[in-house]
Amino acid sequence: MSLSATEAAFEGFRIVRRKPMVVVWWALVYAALFILVFALGGPQLIELTNVMETMDPASPSQADVQRVMMIYASLFWLVPVGLLFGAVLNAAIARAVLRPEESRWGYLRLGRDEMRILGVTVILGLLFGLLSLASASLIGVVGAIATTTGQAVLWLVAVIVGAAALAFVVFLAIRLSLTVPITFTEKRIALKESFRATKGVFWPLLGMAVIAVIMSLVVNLLGGVVALPITLATGGLQSLSAMEGAPIGEVLATAAPAIIAWIVINSLLSALQLAVIYAPFAAAWRDIRPSA
Repeated sequence: MSLSATEAAFEGFRIVRRKPMVVVWWALVYAALFILVFALGGPQLIELTNVMETMDPASPSQADVQRVMMIYASLFWLVPVGLLFGAVLNAAIARAVLRPEESRWGYLRLGRDEMRILGVTVILGLLFGLLSLASASLIGVVGAIATTTGQAVLWLVAVIVGAAALAFVVFLAIRLSLTVPITFTEKRIALKESFRATKGVFWPLLGMAVIAVIMSLVVNLLGGVVALPITLATGGLQSLSAMEGAPIGEVLATAAPAIIAWIVINSLLSALQLAVIYAPFAAAWRDIRPSA
């Protein structure tokens, strides 16, 4: 089958229309993650927020930098936990599109499919992290040479290098964008298969991704407008900034309405955005795979 960018881009909305309760299931997963984060990392997050608000971003002091690094180190456990939750939700999206008959528990499972998606997510994260680091380093070197030598033309070179690096990252991201759904269906890490499957459909996939991102932003904007009265009524999470150093029990007792409202609102919005962003890629693979 051929790929229609506009058809695939709206697959997330079709899932929600077909099975509205999946939003509730996926929101519950997000809520569990947010509750875990607040329970185990709430004080550190409050401290981090206060430090970032008072720190001068242009010339931060060494003490502030060290304090931020220590907070990030104490929250490092969030990385594997977030990756695991993400793998479960990404697999649920792929299952909703590619195996719609497996709708029990909102398509949520925890098994080999999720572990394979977790593995491929880590691989892709490392790949693009290293690419970004290499690109930033190269641009930084060219910029430093331009500053040292005073040759303005080198700043143009830095801009060109930056644009080329960005274009390459986008190209690679699109060519590898079907890795998760292919891994799901083939039951093995499928980096090469994604590269082969996306040959000849780069521009439709790019257009689909752009539409999906725009739709996600629209969902976020509309959700924020709808949630604004609730946020104003509960005070939002801004009230937590004055509770730095307080025990987690005191924080929960004082700001429970604001925390609960934030968790509910962001869980629902995150679930909707998840469907809008990731379902199109599973739909694209469904439409172009040889067996389809």
